[in-house]
Amino acid sequence: MSVSITSRGVAICCGVLLGAFGALGFLISPNSAAEVNYLLASWLLPITLFPAAALAAALDAGAPRTVRGQASVLWPAYSGLVIYAVGAGHRWFEAEAHDSGVGLLLYLVMTVHAAVLLAGGMALAPFVTTRPAAFQMWLAYVVLIACWLAGGLLF
Repeated sequence: MSVSITSRGVAICCGVLLGAFGALGFLISPNSAAEVNYLLASWLLPITLFPAAALAAALDAGAPRTVRGQASVLWPAYSGLVIYAVGAGHRWFEAEAHDSGVGLLLYLVMTVHAAVLLAGGMALAPFVTTRPAAFQMWLAYVVLIACWLAGGLLF
């Protein structure tokens, strides 16, 4: 008996992990050890989970090859990314308000996200098979930054 996971299954798994981690950002107390640990851990999820979901969708022969079609497969990952970015943005901006050194680290994290998602997309774009993943990674970066700022400025 073989078990296979679909690209939608990967998107759901990645979306749940991203969303849960983002929701955790709202539950952590400011100026606590948990906040420091959260900030240290928060930079890695979007640059690993979303590209994994995007690649799974791009490599799935049954998934549509259009940007809209790929997004329809990836909507759970996008939903999780929004929750993640709002929660992490809230936590980062709140930490920056009470510790000025966090601001520099925030810009470093944003630079790493840009490098991985944008440059990673550029590396995937030349190949027909992975080109849909590249477009989704570029769109995800825009969603990440917009929701990160919304989380930091609105909450």
